[in-house]
Amino acid sequence: MFSIREVTKTNNAGRLALSFMLQLAVVAVTIAIILAPSAASARRSPPTPQNFHVTAQTAYTITVAWNPPGNNSGEFDYHLSGAYGVTPAVLPKTATSYTFTRLHSGNQYWLFIYARDSNGNTSGTANTTTRTLLDTTPPTTGPSVTVTDVGSNYISLSWTAAQDDCPFLSYQVSVNGDPSTEPSPNMSATLRFLQPQTSYTLTVRGRDEGRFWSPFSAPVTVTTLPPNPNDHTPPTTPANLSAYSFGDGSAEMQIQWSESTDNFDAQANIRYDVYINGVFEDVRFGSGGPITDYGVFGQNTIEVIATDTAGNASPPATTTLFIQ
Repeated sequence: MFSIREVTKTNNAGRLALSFMLQLAVVAVTIAIILAPSAASARRSPPTPQNFHVTAQTAYTITVAWNPPGNNSGEFDYHLSGAYGVTPAVLPKTATSYTFTRLHSGNQYWLFIYARDSNGNTSGTANTTTRTLLDTTPPTTGPSVTVTDVGSNYISLSWTAAQDDCPFLSYQVSVNGDPSTEPSPNMSATLRFLQPQTSYTLTVRGRDEGRFWSPFSAPVTVTTLPPNPNDHTPPTTPANLSAYSFGDGSAEMQIQWSESTDNFDAQANIRYDVYINGVFEDVRFGSGGPITDYGVFGQNTIEVIATDTAGNASPPATTTLFIQ
């Protein structure tokens, strides 16, 4: 049997435990109430951008705009992009417009925008479609040409850009008034197969996507050098010559080799003549390929000869390839 004192002590301990448990429950509820908005905020997506629309376009740019977000919309960034070569952009919440650049003339573009917060929550996507204008304006000024290197049978040159709104100009070099290169986005070129001690007049012009040409650059006259009288040694024979067929039922093959060296000429100016079954098929400068050529079904003999600017030719590198 329990004494009255023992029963009273037991009841007091129970009341204390119950009181402590109730206090813990109150603390837990209080913490949950405090954290609930933060958790909800972490799960809430940013608002979808509204009224996303095109405000202006040129032949190479498109400007879009959208409404500012409402109050209490949280913190986020805007993500913009599109199809057909559009460069993506990330903008702050305060932005309400953007201009896409380096687009192509007369092309249709699908553009879109969405919002994303630091928790990875994303809004819905707004989008629009439009077309850039056609380019109707030629470049206003021509390039400015600089000669960077001269040899006995080559001239290297570079140039500044023609002035135009087109970001994708192509350039063509003319020699003595005749086009010498195909239009290319490159800003430099090396003219090959020239004669020693000969004067050449060079000009460059640019072309935009509307196929309008710029004015020609100011002409530059250059005289090639005489062959090096002290150069009597050919380049080294091209090493590691190899070839393989594509195995697709054709006589097409790929050929590659390691570049030669020369006692006077830089590797970039060494010429490589490629022969297949004794017939001249290709020429490269300063490169070991790979190149693609055609042989015959059956046994093929491939030769590559390196020649310097003085005309000294290496012994041929040789390999064989059987094409079934």
